[in-house]
Amino acid sequence: MSSEECTTTLPIKRVPLKAAILLLIFAFGSFTVSGTILPFTISEAHKATGTFVLTTSTSGAILPQGANATSTVSVISLQGYAGTVSLATQFTNGSLSVSFNPSTISVQAGGTATSIMTVGAAKNASIGTYSIIVTGTSAVGRRVVSSSAMFTVTVNPLADFGLYAYPYSISVEAGMTNSTSIILDSTNGFTGTVTLSATIPFGFLGVMGGQNPVTLSPAATTYTSLQVSTTGSTLLGKYNITITGASGTVSHSCILTVNVVDPVPESLTLSGSSLLSSTSMTLSLRNNGNTPITLQSYTVTDISGDQWILANWTSPNIQPGTTSAAMIYIGASCEACTYNGLFGLFQEFVPGHTYTITITTKLQNQFTFNVTA
Repeated sequence: MSSEECTTTLPIKRVPLKAAILLLIFAFGSFTVSGTILPFTISEAHKATGTFVLTTSTSGAILPQGANATSTVSVISLQGYAGTVSLATQFTNGSLSVSFNPSTISVQAGGTATSIMTVGAAKNASIGTYSIIVTGTSAVGRRVVSSSAMFTVTVNPLADFGLYAYPYSISVEAGMTNSTSIILDSTNGFTGTVTLSATIPFGFLGVMGGQNPVTLSPAATTYTSLQVSTTGSTLLGKYNITITGASGTVSHSCILTVNVVDPVPESLTLSGSSLLSSTSMTLSLRNNGNTPITLQSYTVTDISGDQWILANWTSPNIQPGTTSAAMIYIGASCEACTYNGLFGLFQEFVPGHTYTITITTKLQNQFTFNVTA
């Protein structure tokens, strides 16, 4: 060997300053700058946690065409979830209108937030069952969290009501009244109030109704009455009265046929009489006809032709087949009477004497009886 030293040259690589510092920090756990030790910590960004569950207050609804149904949507915080949840729906078949109030809800950790979901079926919505997936979605950190619930809606035919007159044809004697029943029935779950009105043809007809408006419950039937009146001036013949029931946008009408006829001839007979005083007596009158008789006036005539006349008589209404007492007054007992004859000649009833009593009805029929006091 030579006397020269044997040397080996190794390549020197430069270590970046930042890497050297990190190596020192990992080696010693701290770093000294100008005599100050700076602690070193490694921290991760805050991770959002938790989740939620979505529920509906009802699992579904049954509604007719043109109606709405509501359900409460609840979002319940789990595992400390807090945030904003957006609500949406998806149909597995068909489509109905759905809205939320509100459409986004804020949920506190450990709390519950709600929204009102309204489902509507148009009047022309297809009849059938619809399945709606109600979903709530929220961003939780870098995750998207969601929860869903199924809501089923069955759409039935349009809620409606029927309107009928029974009987749908009646006869009314001129100057009299008659009545019919108005029947309303709920169909397809209809509920609400129905307001009734009548269109009357000219001809001296009048109508008077019973309960109005009429309240209907689902699957129920309700009755009210309609009275038709005529006058002595009402022309004989047939008349059509249109009866209309309306509730919101739904309305129906029916026709009532009214046949105005001549009144059945009145028949009035005297069953007996009784003298009460020198200026009053009672007559027992029997209605042998088929229509009620209202007495309107009377005239009492003695054998000489002298008369007491009462033009506005408050008397009983005598029903067919019944007998009623009618009071006859003259002289001092009848201040409303008119005397027609020789002054002072006919002032009282004389027992044993016969008097002619003529009674006029409201229909201007006259009945004459010879009565012995």
